[in-house]
Amino acid sequence: MVKDIKETMADFKKRLQETNTDSLIGLSTGFEKLDDIIGGFVEGTLVTIGGRTGIGKTAFAFNLLKNLTVDKKIPSLYISLESTEQLCVNTLIACTLGINYSKLLRGQLLIEEWEKIDNGLAAITDTPVYLDTKSTYTIDEIYKTVEETVKERQVKVVFIDYLQLIFAKTGFFENRYLELNYITRRLKALAKEFNITIVLLSQLNRNAEDENRSEHRPVLTDLRDSGTICDDSDVVCFVHRPEYYHIYEDEKGNDMRNKAMIIVAKNRLGYTGDATLYTNMSTLSFFNESPYKGYEIKEMFPTDSLAF
Repeated sequence: MVKDIKETMADFKKRLQETNTDSLIGLSTGFEKLDDIIGGFVEGTLVTIGGRTGIGKTAFAFNLLKNLTVDKKIPSLYISLESTEQLCVNTLIACTLGINYSKLLRGQLLIEEWEKIDNGLAAITDTPVYLDTKSTYTIDEIYKTVEETVKERQVKVVFIDYLQLIFAKTGFFENRYLELNYITRRLKALAKEFNITIVLLSQLNRNAEDENRSEHRPVLTDLRDSGTICDDSDVVCFVHRPEYYHIYEDEKGNDMRNKAMIIVAKNRLGYTGDATLYTNMSTLSFFNESPYKGYEIKEMFPTDSLAF
């Protein structure tokens, strides 16, 4: 839609007047250090979160979903092409209530964990979370689903897990690389059209496993079939847990157990850098501050707990 510059400048002045030096330019992610870098989830943007299988990118995405919906009541849609509806619900419950994910799946809960569910389930149920767990999706179908939920549910943030499971149309592309490029361009256009944030999860290629790379830190070229993923994304970040690679101290001797580095490798709107969060992967939880005291970080939560 063509707009007169007078309208655009009026919108700019209004936004500027509503903003102060302490406020974010978008919706808070719920993680202060990450907000400091990217300014929150900004409307009309495509945010890509990369990570290798098992590193915790889906768990991190559900923590973001929890922060938005359970804590802030911001309507959000989670499209999972990999997990079932029940697994998605279990993940949200585990990270929200702090319940061991494996035990939750098996129903092997302690009395105090049942009490957590009894006391906390209503708060989760009464949140504007919308789930779609269709196993196959074309980009046109995603467009239709997003359009409907934005109009009917006023959704502000859409999570898509994950890029490599999306297709264009059957037989549309013989070249998968070009097909994914087409899909990311459509997702970026979708975010702009409906003035929402799309959070897109993506796998990494095998370069991320290079033994010669320091601490296995991912970089932009590690995005699988990257192509225009980086070009189309306004923000690209990676979930990185050194302990996953059995690295328990950094080069300065700092303890890296139960920590995740959210590496902001690209940010069209501002800074790049690392946001260090604390984790309890047994409950699939990410924290701003350490929930541990002294030796508890070594004894209470094993570093090889479930993550995905």
